[in-house]
Amino acid sequence: MLPRANERYIPTLDGWRAVAILLVIGDHLVTAAAGSPSGRTTLSGQLGVNIFFGLSGFLITSRLLAERPISLRRFYIRRVFRILPPAFAYLATLGILGALGLIPLYPKELLGAACFFRNYMPPNLPDGGGFYTWHFWSLAIEEHFYLFWPPLLKRARGAALPVAITIAIAGAIWRLIELFREGHLYGHTLVGFPWRTDIRIDALMCGAAVAIAFTSPAVRTWLGKRVVWILALLLYGLVVARYGVRPTIWQSALVPILIAGTVARPDDLVGRVLDMAPVRWIGRLSYSLYLWQQLWLPPSWFPHTLGVAQTWPLNILCVFACATASYFFLERPSIRLGQRLAAADEIPVTVGAIDASDRRPELVLARPSGGIRGTLT
Repeated sequence: MLPRANERYIPTLDGWRAVAILLVIGDHLVTAAAGSPSGRTTLSGQLGVNIFFGLSGFLITSRLLAERPISLRRFYIRRVFRILPPAFAYLATLGILGALGLIPLYPKELLGAACFFRNYMPPNLPDGGGFYTWHFWSLAIEEHFYLFWPPLLKRARGAALPVAITIAIAGAIWRLIELFREGHLYGHTLVGFPWRTDIRIDALMCGAAVAIAFTSPAVRTWLGKRVVWILALLLYGLVVARYGVRPTIWQSALVPILIAGTVARPDDLVGRVLDMAPVRWIGRLSYSLYLWQQLWLPPSWFPHTLGVAQTWPLNILCVFACATASYFFLERPSIRLGQRLAAADEIPVTVGAIDASDRRPELVLARPSGGIRGTLT
């Protein structure tokens, strides 16, 4: 039975989470079995992270826009209790294993991960250090987005769409400037280039822009057209074929368009697949899966200091066991606590999908005809 939660369900978003985390885990399973010693991130893992970025920008902005007025207090209480307990539990586990000499670990990487600036530190540290905290680069980018975008959206709500588009385009232009600058100075981009917040922020801001545009019935109707979704998917495939894992504004824009298309048309084939119970279940575990997969899926060239537990098939069993335990015993209780603490001045208009109900409530959706079903609660 799927876990229950108090927040309303936005269809297909848990499914998109599942797609994203399965791409990441699939990437790491391949490198764990027979990866390249260059240590380069393969295509599927980066595609999964890009989906997470677009999804976060779309979801967070949608939730904030559903509030009248936007309450930063409620938002940050919910975020703190959603993000920090599982992350700190994972880091505490690393700290214990590192202190026992079971894994290579440096105090500075723990500090970088805990304070969410790991993406501005070197990915690899001497003697194998850095690996077990490196996936916090993407969490750091999302946390930086949470810090600046909600206050800005609250202040500029009437001009939110042009503001979001401007930030996304400015981020893409800055990426090109940095690309040429580093190429001119060093002959190549520096190792930390793709992981910086200023280099990847357009991925989240494009999700935010699509969420703002999605509040228009005309836009929802347009995005709900099957031909538009198929065209966006084909364009996305062309962009990936052309640029691979290189971050581009085109991929940043197309990901949330694809997500919004399934939200607008959840009864279509893709929407039904994304809303299948097993897919939704993996999506709900996705945050903990992302945290814990790094411990159990080191690449083949990396020292497997935890022995057989880091080899197939025990490694994937350990990933899901740790993630499931984290979800039931830590995430769900902390989310409920955060909701209770935020409820003092809660206005019952929040749309949420952090933990969806296993029941299908009335959905805040535009059908292809443009009509609205359900109410904001």
